[in-house]
Amino acid sequence: MFKRQGKARLAAERKKKILAASMRVFSKYGYQDTEVEDIARLAGLGKGTVYRHFGSKENLFFSTLEWGLTSLADEMNEAVSAAHGYVDKVKTALVTYLLFFEKHRDFYRIIVQDRMRTEIKSSPHRLMKKHMSLINHLTDVLEKGIRDGYFKKIDVESAAHALFGIINSLLYKWLTSRKRYPIRKEVSVIEEIFLSGILSVPQAAQATKKRCKERR
Repeated sequence: MFKRQGKARLAAERKKKILAASMRVFSKYGYQDTEVEDIARLAGLGKGTVYRHFGSKENLFFSTLEWGLTSLADEMNEAVSAAHGYVDKVKTALVTYLLFFEKHRDFYRIIVQDRMRTEIKSSPHRLMKKHMSLINHLTDVLEKGIRDGYFKKIDVESAAHALFGIINSLLYKWLTSRKRYPIRKEVSVIEEIFLSGILSVPQAAQATKKRCKERR
Protein backbone atom coordinates (compact mmCIF):
# COMPACT_ATOMS: atom_id res chain seq x y z
CA MET A 1 0.00 0.00 0.00
CA PHE A 2 2.72 2.48 1.04
CA LYS A 3 4.70 1.56 -2.05
CA ARG A 4 1.72 2.37 -4.30
CA GLN A 5 1.22 5.67 -2.49
CA GLY A 6 4.89 6.52 -2.98
CA LYS A 7 4.67 5.80 -6.70
CA ALA A 8 1.51 7.89 -7.04
CA ARG A 9 3.16 10.79 -5.20
CA LEU A 10 6.25 10.56 -7.42
CA ALA A 11 4.08 10.50 -10.57
CA ALA A 12 2.14 13.56 -9.37
CA GLU A 13 5.36 15.44 -8.63
CA ARG A 14 6.76 14.60 -12.07
CA LYS A 15 3.57 15.73 -13.80
CA LYS A 16 3.68 19.02 -11.93
CA LYS A 17 7.32 19.55 -12.95
CA ILE A 18 6.50 18.77 -16.57
CA LEU A 19 3.49 21.13 -16.62
CA ALA A 20 5.48 23.97 -15.05
CA ALA A 21 8.27 23.48 -17.60
CA SER A 22 5.84 23.21 -20.52
CA MET A 23 4.19 26.47 -19.49
CA ARG A 24 7.51 28.26 -19.77
CA VAL A 25 8.58 26.63 -23.03
CA PHE A 26 5.23 26.92 -24.84
CA SER A 27 4.94 30.57 -23.80
CA LYS A 28 8.40 31.33 -25.16
CA TYR A 29 8.32 29.43 -28.46
CA GLY A 30 4.64 28.81 -29.24
CA TYR A 31 3.16 25.41 -29.98
CA GLN A 32 4.72 24.80 -33.39
CA ASP A 33 8.31 25.62 -32.41
CA THR A 34 8.29 23.87 -29.06
CA GLU A 35 10.25 20.62 -28.78
CA VAL A 36 9.24 18.07 -26.15
CA GLU A 37 12.89 17.41 -25.36
CA ASP A 38 13.28 21.09 -24.34
CA ILE A 39 10.41 20.69 -21.88
CA ALA A 40 11.91 17.45 -20.56
CA ARG A 41 15.32 19.07 -20.13
CA LEU A 42 13.87 22.03 -18.22
CA ALA A 43 11.88 19.65 -15.99
CA GLY A 44 15.01 17.60 -15.34
CA LEU A 45 13.45 14.46 -16.79
CA GLY A 46 13.83 12.24 -19.83
CA LYS A 47 11.75 12.80 -22.97
CA GLY A 48 10.32 9.30 -22.56
CA THR A 49 8.99 10.23 -19.13
CA VAL A 50 7.14 13.20 -20.61
CA TYR A 51 5.55 11.01 -23.30
CA ARG A 52 4.70 8.34 -20.73
CA HIS A 53 2.70 10.87 -18.73
CA PHE A 54 1.09 12.86 -21.56
CA GLY A 55 1.31 10.76 -24.73
CA SER A 56 1.91 13.58 -27.23
CA LYS A 57 2.93 17.22 -27.51
CA GLU A 58 -0.65 18.20 -28.34
CA ASN A 59 -2.03 16.49 -25.25
CA LEU A 60 0.70 18.10 -23.13
CA PHE A 61 -0.24 21.52 -24.51
CA PHE A 62 -3.92 21.07 -23.68
CA SER A 63 -3.04 19.60 -20.29
CA THR A 64 -0.96 22.70 -19.56
CA LEU A 65 -3.90 24.94 -20.43
CA GLU A 66 -6.28 22.86 -18.34
CA TRP A 67 -3.87 22.88 -15.39
CA GLY A 68 -3.62 26.66 -15.52
CA LEU A 69 -7.37 27.22 -15.89
CA THR A 70 -8.13 24.80 -13.05
CA SER A 71 -5.68 26.59 -10.76
CA LEU A 72 -7.23 29.95 -11.68
CA ALA A 73 -10.80 28.70 -11.13
CA ASP A 74 -9.89 27.21 -7.75
CA GLU A 75 -8.27 30.45 -6.56
CA MET A 76 -11.19 32.57 -7.76
CA ASN A 77 -13.84 30.31 -6.21
CA GLU A 78 -12.07 30.26 -2.86
CA ALA A 79 -11.53 34.05 -2.82
CA VAL A 80 -15.04 34.96 -3.96
CA SER A 81 -16.65 32.55 -1.49
CA ALA A 82 -14.79 34.26 1.36
CA ALA A 83 -15.81 37.79 0.26
CA HIS A 84 -18.86 39.50 1.77
CA GLY A 85 -21.34 41.52 -0.28
CA TYR A 86 -21.99 41.44 -4.01
CA VAL A 87 -19.75 44.37 -4.89
CA ASP A 88 -16.88 42.94 -2.87
CA LYS A 89 -17.36 39.55 -4.54
CA VAL A 90 -17.06 41.10 -8.02
CA LYS A 91 -14.02 43.15 -6.93
CA THR A 92 -12.44 40.07 -5.40
CA ALA A 93 -13.02 38.10 -8.59
CA LEU A 94 -11.29 40.66 -10.78
CA VAL A 95 -8.38 41.20 -8.36
CA THR A 96 -7.82 37.44 -8.01
CA TYR A 97 -7.92 37.03 -11.79
CA LEU A 98 -5.38 39.82 -12.35
CA LEU A 99 -3.02 38.70 -9.60
CA PHE A 100 -3.10 35.11 -10.83
CA PHE A 101 -1.65 36.22 -14.15
CA GLU A 102 0.84 38.49 -12.45
CA LYS A 103 2.13 35.39 -10.66
CA HIS A 104 1.85 33.20 -13.77
CA ARG A 105 2.90 35.56 -16.56
CA ASP A 106 3.98 32.63 -18.73
CA PHE A 107 0.50 31.14 -18.71
CA TYR A 108 -1.11 34.30 -20.06
CA ARG A 109 1.43 34.38 -22.88
CA ILE A 110 0.21 30.94 -23.94
CA ILE A 111 -3.42 32.05 -23.91
CA VAL A 112 -2.92 35.23 -25.96
CA GLN A 113 -0.76 33.67 -28.65
CA ASP A 114 -2.70 33.99 -31.91
CA ARG A 115 -0.92 30.93 -33.24
CA MET A 116 -2.66 28.79 -30.64
CA ARG A 117 -5.92 29.04 -32.57
CA THR A 118 -4.43 28.26 -35.98
CA GLU A 119 -1.89 25.61 -35.12
CA ILE A 120 -4.43 23.45 -33.31
CA LYS A 121 -7.84 23.19 -34.98
CA SER A 122 -10.06 22.76 -31.94
CA SER A 123 -9.81 22.81 -28.16
CA PRO A 124 -11.06 19.88 -26.11
CA HIS A 125 -14.50 20.34 -24.60
CA ARG A 126 -13.04 20.19 -21.10
CA LEU A 127 -11.11 23.44 -21.65
CA MET A 128 -14.24 25.29 -22.68
CA LYS A 129 -15.96 23.99 -19.55
CA LYS A 130 -13.12 25.32 -17.40
CA HIS A 131 -13.36 28.74 -19.04
CA MET A 132 -17.14 28.84 -18.74
CA SER A 133 -16.96 27.96 -15.04
CA LEU A 134 -15.25 31.33 -14.48
CA ILE A 135 -18.00 33.12 -16.41
CA ASN A 136 -20.79 31.18 -14.67
CA HIS A 137 -19.45 31.93 -11.21
CA LEU A 138 -19.59 35.65 -11.96
CA THR A 139 -23.04 35.53 -13.57
CA ASP A 140 -24.34 33.85 -10.41
CA VAL A 141 -23.05 36.75 -8.28
CA LEU A 142 -24.54 39.31 -10.69
CA GLU A 143 -27.93 37.56 -10.76
CA LYS A 144 -28.17 37.55 -6.97
CA GLY A 145 -27.02 41.17 -6.83
CA ILE A 146 -29.73 42.21 -9.30
CA ARG A 147 -32.37 40.32 -7.35
CA ASP A 148 -31.38 42.13 -4.14
CA GLY A 149 -31.23 45.55 -5.80
CA TYR A 150 -27.46 46.09 -5.79
CA PHE A 151 -27.02 46.00 -9.57
CA LYS A 152 -29.06 47.29 -12.50
CA LYS A 153 -31.22 44.84 -14.43
CA ILE A 154 -28.83 43.77 -17.18
CA ASP A 155 -28.01 40.69 -19.21
CA VAL A 156 -25.72 38.96 -16.71
CA GLU A 157 -24.04 36.69 -19.23
CA SER A 158 -23.15 39.61 -21.51
CA ALA A 159 -22.00 41.62 -18.48
CA ALA A 160 -19.73 38.79 -17.29
CA HIS A 161 -18.20 38.43 -20.75
CA ALA A 162 -17.77 42.22 -20.94
CA LEU A 163 -15.93 42.27 -17.61
CA PHE A 164 -13.55 39.53 -18.72
CA GLY A 165 -13.04 41.41 -21.98
CA ILE A 166 -11.98 44.55 -20.09
CA ILE A 167 -9.73 42.56 -17.76
CA ASN A 168 -8.03 40.71 -20.61
CA SER A 169 -7.46 43.92 -22.60
CA LEU A 170 -5.71 45.50 -19.62
CA LEU A 171 -3.79 42.29 -18.97
CA TYR A 172 -2.53 42.34 -22.55
CA LYS A 173 -1.51 46.00 -22.13
CA TRP A 174 0.37 45.06 -18.95
CA LEU A 175 2.02 42.04 -20.57
CA THR A 176 3.28 43.97 -23.60
CA SER A 177 4.29 47.12 -21.71
CA ARG A 178 7.96 48.03 -21.76
CA LYS A 179 7.65 49.23 -18.19
CA ARG A 180 7.08 46.80 -15.34
CA TYR A 181 4.31 47.87 -12.98
CA PRO A 182 1.98 46.08 -10.54
CA ILE A 183 -1.11 44.78 -12.33
CA ARG A 184 -3.18 45.85 -9.31
CA LYS A 185 -2.92 49.44 -10.63
CA GLU A 186 -5.48 48.49 -13.30
CA VAL A 187 -8.12 47.54 -10.72
CA SER A 188 -9.34 51.12 -10.23
CA VAL A 189 -9.80 51.51 -14.00
CA ILE A 190 -11.92 48.36 -14.18
CA GLU A 191 -13.95 49.40 -11.14
CA GLU A 192 -14.70 52.79 -12.68
CA ILE A 193 -15.64 51.39 -16.09
CA PHE A 194 -17.53 48.27 -15.04
CA LEU A 195 -18.72 48.41 -11.45
CA SER A 196 -19.85 52.04 -11.57
CA GLY A 197 -21.81 51.18 -14.69
CA ILE A 198 -23.77 48.24 -13.28
CA LEU A 199 -24.51 49.56 -9.79
CA SER A 200 -28.13 50.45 -9.13
CA VAL A 201 -28.80 54.18 -8.56
CA PRO A 202 -28.89 53.99 -4.72
CA GLN A 203 -25.77 51.84 -4.61
CA ALA A 204 -23.95 54.14 -7.06
CA ALA A 205 -24.77 57.16 -4.89
CA GLN A 206 -23.48 55.34 -1.82
CA ALA A 207 -20.26 54.35 -3.62
CA THR A 208 -19.70 57.99 -4.71
CA LYS A 209 -20.09 59.19 -1.11
CA LYS A 210 -17.63 56.57 0.06
CA ARG A 211 -15.04 57.64 -2.54
CA CYS A 212 -15.45 61.29 -1.57
CA LYS A 213 -14.82 60.47 2.11
CA GLU A 214 -11.73 58.46 1.21
CA ARG A 215 -10.28 61.39 -0.75
CA ARG A 216 -10.63 63.84 2.17
